[in-house]
Amino acid sequence: MQLLEVMTLPIHFMFLHNQMTQALVRIVLKQEIDSSSTGNFERNVFDESFIEFQLQAQAYNTENKFRTLQELVANNPKANSLHYKVGFSIGLFVNELKNVIPGLKDSLGRPVSFASHQFELIHSDITQRAAHRVAITYETDTMTLFATAGDYLVLATGDRLVEQDRQPVDTFLLKIQPNVSISSWLRKPDELDSKLLRQTQSN
Repeated sequence: MQLLEVMTLPIHFMFLHNQMTQALVRIVLKQEIDSSSTGNFERNVFDESFIEFQLQAQAYNTENKFRTLQELVANNPKANSLHYKVGFSIGLFVNELKNVIPGLKDSLGRPVSFASHQFELIHSDITQRAAHRVAITYETDTMTLFATAGDYLVLATGDRLVEQDRQPVDTFLLKIQPNVSISSWLRKPDELDSKLLRQTQSN
């Protein structure tokens, strides 16, 4: 799996009040796994989830008319629960990650942690092992987004919006890439927002 490029700033990063948009965010990374994936974790997830898919699919394919996940769901929408049911089978392997997102480290080799994950069946065929494709989406805990710097997000772990102005904050840079996204965003009210709120409340 290709490593995401993450860099840490070598010194404390200083921010002045209202110089840039600030927000509380959660970052997600989507890892896709298929028959070509390497690594013990990826192979274990692939093998176990395919076996479990074959097993769980039987409940929605009693007459053996269907082969693929898409066919099962089209025939019976309740088959959408296969994502959830098959996901249980890989729980042990995910626990072994110790909340570390695979392939994501900062410039000092420190891991980036996830707080939750979600399993997804992308495609599967009960008769073709090679067609099996799954994804795991890892979501971080709350982080503070201070700004963007080119292709990078300037981030800090936790909620740093409550800290006083001009206090140093330990930050790191996360490069924006196709398999990384922001799953939630809570913007810090700026001075104009506060002024408008006060005017509204006074009327």
